[in-house]
Amino acid sequence: MNYKEKLLKTIVHTPNWINRCLLAANIWPEAVYGSQYNSNKKLLNNLDIESRLLSVTNNAIKQVPYYQNIYRTPVASIDDFRSQIGFIDRNTVTDQYEYFKSRSIELGSFDECTTGGTSGKPLKFLVPKNRYQVELAFMHNLWNRVGWNYSPRAVLRNHSLKKNEVFRINPLTKEFIFDNFRLDLNYAKQIHSVLVKYQINYLHAYPSAAYQFCLLCREQGLDLSFLKAILCGSEGVMDFQKKIIVDELGLKLFNWYGHSEKLVLGGYCEYTDNIHIEPSYGFFELIGKDNRPIITPGEYGEIVGSTLYNFGMPFIRYRTGDFAEYVGNHCEKCGRRMPIIRNIQGRWDKNQIYKKDGTYISTTALNLHSNLYDVIDGLQYIQNAPGSLIILIIKGSDYNQVHEIEFRSHFMKAMGPDSNISIEYVDSLIFQPNGKFVQLISKI
Repeated sequence: MNYKEKLLKTIVHTPNWINRCLLAANIWPEAVYGSQYNSNKKLLNNLDIESRLLSVTNNAIKQVPYYQNIYRTPVASIDDFRSQIGFIDRNTVTDQYEYFKSRSIELGSFDECTTGGTSGKPLKFLVPKNRYQVELAFMHNLWNRVGWNYSPRAVLRNHSLKKNEVFRINPLTKEFIFDNFRLDLNYAKQIHSVLVKYQINYLHAYPSAAYQFCLLCREQGLDLSFLKAILCGSEGVMDFQKKIIVDELGLKLFNWYGHSEKLVLGGYCEYTDNIHIEPSYGFFELIGKDNRPIITPGEYGEIVGSTLYNFGMPFIRYRTGDFAEYVGNHCEKCGRRMPIIRNIQGRWDKNQIYKKDGTYISTTALNLHSNLYDVIDGLQYIQNAPGSLIILIIKGSDYNQVHEIEFRSHFMKAMGPDSNISIEYVDSLIFQPNGKFVQLISKI
């Protein structure tokens, strides 16, 4: 047994290990597992989520300068919460960072996190040092839905390895970590070989990385049917990616929604691609243009989250900038009772393509007909000025000049006849420095 094999066997994850993580973070395990249903498919009441929300909110009114300066009386009910507590966003926090810190905070118990953004002004915030335990518990619980049972996972995300390093092992999390930044035919073959050798059945990746890996394996005739699921997050899943991974290769794709501020988390269920929001992770709201909760299926609203755990720097009624369609609060397929959404559009301004007259459409509105997805292996948009759009396309083997005419017609119709549409053929798409893929790169 070599060194890496010994490392792999040093720590074995069990459900009891997850429970210890939760208890260490002062969270009862039933808060996670009970947030779904009991044997009778009814919502459990082990954790009073509303009471916890009110506790965090009233503590903020007493201890956090930002809330102290605005609110004078505590909230006694969820109706009070919705009628009295206003919304905040990343600009609110960035402009008044120090005022969001609790007066009773012990800085040694918190880590400072920073997220980027298209605004050029990073968001800073504090999270408890034991927050990772909460994240692990909830994420592992989500992955259980597709059969993952604490077995080793392959990881293709934002890691960069040494030149002669094929993979790296994290023995604590049982991860085989690969280098997403050097994916090519040869490296994909090496990854495939490691997965087969160590019988790794789950791939944890950015959707864009999973898509590239699957394409490279398909090109070399490498079988991927041993993969029980691809666990995808941090990016939206594009239709052309799903077409290859799910429709053509027949692999299970499990996607989830979350964000750095750690206020809302949700994932697919076993049977549908709708996102089931975890009610015990954070307090979720879907808010319409009139600032009222959306309760009608089919309507779109902005995802708003409130912390249930961070008393040191609480974000309450925080507008995420993400929008979604409301589906309901009960899944007939899996039996869970929790908020259900779909068609998430991440950070609304990142999905806006501007026409020449100043109006805009979303990238969702540019969805292609299935026959066009059939003939391409990748698609990305670049916009440098209103009314101008560059479309990057990776041609598939069946792509021809007729398809180019159809593409151009499709985009001209969506953007308007006075638009400047340019189609460029590329061998690979553009990725962010952290390895993530965004469908629209906008300079506006």
